[in-house]
Amino acid sequence: MHRKWLILIAVSIMFFFISAATFMSLGVVLFEMIKALHWTQTEAGVSFSILGLSCCLTSPVPMALASRIGARWTMAAGGFTLAAGFALAALTHALWQFYLGAAFMGLGFTLSANIPGVYLVAKWFPQKSGRIIGAYLMCGAFGGVAGPPAAQALIAGEGWRVYWGVLAAIAVGLGLLCGLLIRDKAPASAEEAVAAGVDQGAAPAWSYRAAVLTPQFAILAAGMVVTEACVTIVHSAAVIHFSKMGIPSSFAALMLSLQALMATMAKGGSGLLGDWLNARRLLVGGLILEGLGMMVLGSAGSHGMAYIFAVLFGIGWGTAYLTITVLLIEYFGPATGSAVLSLVWLLTAAASLGPAAAGIVADRFGTFTPVLDVSGALLLPLALAALLMRKPMSKGMSAQERDSILAQAVAIETTV
Repeated sequence: MHRKWLILIAVSIMFFFISAATFMSLGVVLFEMIKALHWTQTEAGVSFSILGLSCCLTSPVPMALASRIGARWTMAAGGFTLAAGFALAALTHALWQFYLGAAFMGLGFTLSANIPGVYLVAKWFPQKSGRIIGAYLMCGAFGGVAGPPAAQALIAGEGWRVYWGVLAAIAVGLGLLCGLLIRDKAPASAEEAVAAGVDQGAAPAWSYRAAVLTPQFAILAAGMVVTEACVTIVHSAAVIHFSKMGIPSSFAALMLSLQALMATMAKGGSGLLGDWLNARRLLVGGLILEGLGMMVLGSAGSHGMAYIFAVLFGIGWGTAYLTITVLLIEYFGPATGSAVLSLVWLLTAAASLGPAAAGIVADRFGTFTPVLDVSGALLLPLALAALLMRKPMSKGMSAQERDSILAQAVAIETTV
């Protein structure tokens, strides 16, 4: 088997596990921890925000670390960091312990999830990066499908401490797997390194500064920030919200799994549709469906409404997530696009405040509905902006910028 397929398998398994074990299932285990440790909804929401903030604020770390020790060991370190976070969660008796564990989980996510994963996929599959990125993101989304019901079953049978301990053991194993299978591809020549790291023939060369100053970047970044705010609010609050609406927590976990399944199908389907339909138009549809799904969730007092939420939100979220990533690569090229993707994830730190804000609203008003409705409404003007958006005109790099990116590409690709 070619090395590139082993690498794709390793990064996909890791993304599957991370998606299942962190954001997707945290709301399920928090529901049990709140009861056992007598936390308020605000205190629990803060832990979710810490996870998100840690993930976002450390988003520049993977590429910086990869330039020194390679993407291989960066992802391995991510697995071990995740294990430390899960172990702290298993041993939690005080809030500060769980908050510290959540911070480690966020750093581990950044080091071993989509930023280094997309980078490796783009390097090893330069001719089919769009499709393979879609397949990779779909594998991560499958983790969201499996995560909530698996967490529900394990916690019901063994308790939440054992659940966190099992995750810690798996994370160690996957860290070792990444160290074993992943390699950093070395270009045959300096010119090929520039082509692979800057252009790959897919888009004109863009400087980092020029890319982030475009209105297209602002629209795409805002779309990802609001999307991630909605996702974190849903995963932190949905189980509790459904319970307040008279829907059992077991059914709520099933709805989280269903919306993740819809997101999975949307990511794979959007990747294929992108060969025939403009990714920008797919993004518009995704944002609209996501916003409608949030509003449906706000008033979901029946099983039927819960199903509608899961389908609308899942398809919208999956489509928006994939198309924003693809458009960044399409507009600015693989290297610069990956770099600005890191900045986008850094900006999503603002989205991490969503769960804490939702918890405060719920503690005060007794419902999450206002937060859910407002979050969904924010997506609609972004959909209009995306509809009016056009591909930006290329801005060439200076010789100094080109040499800098070349040096980074060579450093990353020749590190083993």
